[in-house]
Amino acid sequence: MRRFFRLLGLFLLVFVWSCAVRAADVTLTPVTVKLDRANDRATVQVFNNGQEPVLMQAEAIVWQRVQGLDIDGPTTDLIVNPPVFTVQPGQTQVLRLGLRRSPELSQEATYRIVLREVPMPRPSDALNVAGSVRVLVALRVPVYVQPAQVRRSEQWKLSRAANGDLLAEVANTGNVHLKVGELRLQGQGGEPLAIVAQRGSAAVIFPGEQRMFRVAGASPTAVAVQIQTDQGLQTVALNEPAEPGRR
Repeated sequence: MRRFFRLLGLFLLVFVWSCAVRAADVTLTPVTVKLDRANDRATVQVFNNGQEPVLMQAEAIVWQRVQGLDIDGPTTDLIVNPPVFTVQPGQTQVLRLGLRRSPELSQEATYRIVLREVPMPRPSDALNVAGSVRVLVALRVPVYVQPAQVRRSEQWKLSRAANGDLLAEVANTGNVHLKVGELRLQGQGGEPLAIVAQRGSAAVIFPGEQRMFRVAGASPTAVAVQIQTDQGLQTVALNEPAEPGRR
C-alpha cells in the first residue's frame, strides 16, 4: 500500500510538472495615460523582466460601456508607434502615443492600448516536455482624453441590504471618469473594521454612470465608509447621501 501511494505521488508530481504554465514576464509604466488638446502625446514603457525575447503587437481601440458592459472597437483617433516590436531580456521598449482627433470635447473620451504577445519560437521550447502550456500575455492600458472644461461631480449613498450587506451607491454626474480604489468600513467611534479594494475596469465609473458596490458580510457595527478614489478620500455615513464634491 505504501508503495502504491509513493507511486501515486510521483505520478502527480510528474503530471503537474508536465502541465506547467509558462508566460512572458513584462511590466508597463505608466498603467494609465491621460491626454488633452494641449498635451496630445505620451509614452508607455514596456520592460521585459524575463530571460527570453518577447515579441509584442500594440493596437489602439475605443473603449465604451453599454448598459454596464465594456465594449471595445476599432479607432483611428490614436496612433501607436511602433505597432510591432521585440523586447530583449532586461531591456525596455518605448511606445509613443499620439492623438489624432482635434475637436473640443464636452465629455471625456476613453480608449485602450492593447499589448498582445505574438507567438515566436524560443530556445527553451525544445526543453519543455509534452503537455506544457504557454500563456500569451495580453495587457491593456486605459487612455483618457479630457474635455476642454473638466467637471468632477459624484454623489454617494450608503445603505444596508436586507441580508446585512452594505451597499455603496455612486452616481457620476461629472464629465470625466471616476476610479474607486478602496472602501474602508468604520465603526461608531471611527475605528477601522475592514478594507475592501476595488480592481479592474469595474472600479471605473464613466460620466453619467451609476454603480453599486456591495460589501458582503459587513460588520453590523459599521456606520460609515471612507471611500478612496482617484480624486481623494471622503466619508459617507449610513443612509446619509454625500454632498457633491465633499472630501
